Amino acid sequence: MLNQEIEKLNTLIIRASKAYEKWYEKVNLPGYLIFILHELLLKKKLSQRELVALSSYPKQSINKGIHLLKEQGYLYLVPLKKDSRVKSCRLTEEGEKYAEKLLEPLLDLESKTAQIMGVKKMEQLTSLMEEWRNIFLKLLKDESKED
Repeated sequence: MLNQEIEKLNTLIIRASKAYEKWYEKVNLPGYLIFILHELLLKKKLSQRELVALSSYPKQSINKGIHLLKEQGYLYLVPLKKDSRVKSCRLTEEGEKYAEKLLEPLLDLESKTAQIMGVKKMEQLTSLMEEWRNIFLKLLKDESKED
């Protein structure tokens, strides 16, 4: 019984990711670019390391996205005062406008989905996914110690 539920969960996670991939295809951009724009629009500034840690994308993809967005004039880098080797990524004014326009339909779709589900279900979903992640990572860490 429990194995069936785990299998269903894995399938649903994959299908949810595929749903986002369909949206990425619709706007004809790779997910890593959309991720960078989304995170910087919300958080205003993040280092490459922080972007990698927040995402499921490889460091190379995030780096490629940062340089591409920089070349297009949508992003700029600012060295941190405490360590000039580390740079903070920020959207330019043009980059913010681009990200807002690009992401508005996605954010609207997410908002409509959440409204249909309702606050209580959204809170449950968020709480359960966070709990699953935390337990999974703890067990993975414990398993690594045994090796």
